[in-house]
Amino acid sequence: MNGLQLNIPQRISLIRVVLTVGTIISIFLSFQLWFGNRSFPHAPIIQNLDSDFNPSLILTLALLILMLASLVLKWQRLLLFVACFISVVLVLLDANRMQHWFYIYISLLLVVSSYNGRVDDSNKYTSYFILMQIIVASVYFFCGISQLNPSFSETEFPKIIEPLSNNLSARQFHLVTKIGVAIPYVLIFLGIGLIVTPIRFLAISLGIVLHFVLLILLFPSSQNQNYSLWFSNLIFMLLLFLLYSGRTKQRYYSPAFLFQIPLFYLIIPLFVILPFTNSFGYWPNHLSSNFVSGKKKKIAVTIKPHIYDQLPLYEKYFCKETEQGLILDYESWCKHELNVECNPEPTVFMSIVKHVQKLENTGVKEAQLAATFK
Repeated sequence: MNGLQLNIPQRISLIRVVLTVGTIISIFLSFQLWFGNRSFPHAPIIQNLDSDFNPSLILTLALLILMLASLVLKWQRLLLFVACFISVVLVLLDANRMQHWFYIYISLLLVVSSYNGRVDDSNKYTSYFILMQIIVASVYFFCGISQLNPSFSETEFPKIIEPLSNNLSARQFHLVTKIGVAIPYVLIFLGIGLIVTPIRFLAISLGIVLHFVLLILLFPSSQNQNYSLWFSNLIFMLLLFLLYSGRTKQRYYSPAFLFQIPLFYLIIPLFVILPFTNSFGYWPNHLSSNFVSGKKKKIAVTIKPHIYDQLPLYEKYFCKETEQGLILDYESWCKHELNVECNPEPTVFMSIVKHVQKLENTGVKEAQLAATFK
């Protein structure tokens, strides 16, 4: 099987276009997350950034203009590098912007912007290409690792395949849910298979089938509101072809050239070493390909009755009566308004609690709040 018949510089050029267009479309699919006009509170990573002035609109417009310009102007590397820098600033202004897809797209674009475009140095462009292969393969591998727990197969996987319940009997649907136990191992195989050349064609085929099924199951609806994550399945299908199909390495290439690229010493820790520490709580979920694993931290935000009365009607909609009292379902709030998953990090929880406490005006110290989330 010959696969895709394109040389590596051509592939890198196409990957740049796919990632740039994919990022632009994904930002528009989660419009409220980026342009600041929303009720869901911002969660600045650096607390000093929490001020009345929020430059999100200006920075997002600058990011989109730079990315669009990189498609038509010759200063592609500079434009993309500045766009990557602005992306980091946008994440510092709101931790919820650190979505899985955004982290992966920007990381790949950073590698693309580091390649100088020369086609006469095969060792260099092959090294950058391999770095991108490592990033994408790690996404599948660590996604599978994170889903190796009963919560995924018993809770999260049935939610994903919920659309099938309309066409299957209860017994048939129950049998299909049993597949959830095998999904983590399939993803781990994908991550390894994309790197091991002899079985790469099988991993590519399996990955295409997986993403095609997810495009159907996660089709935008009132239940599936994470539109950008749904769209990322299409981007990953294209990346699988461009990064792994066909001849993707020069005949006389030596892996020793990887060690001569400074970016190698950033990519390996971020995508190969540190994600292993996610299970111990030392590395953020959204930087560890921890997709719908059921292992994310969930902290209840209790709303007192007199606070509930002061909430806007829109926010009252996300309050639910439970045995523990009124609970603010901030995950549904985030998904409904921002069309993304709520980032399960303490910074985000703190911003939600502070939002509620503005109404209560109890004067609780920030140090006391921080202890609640440890």
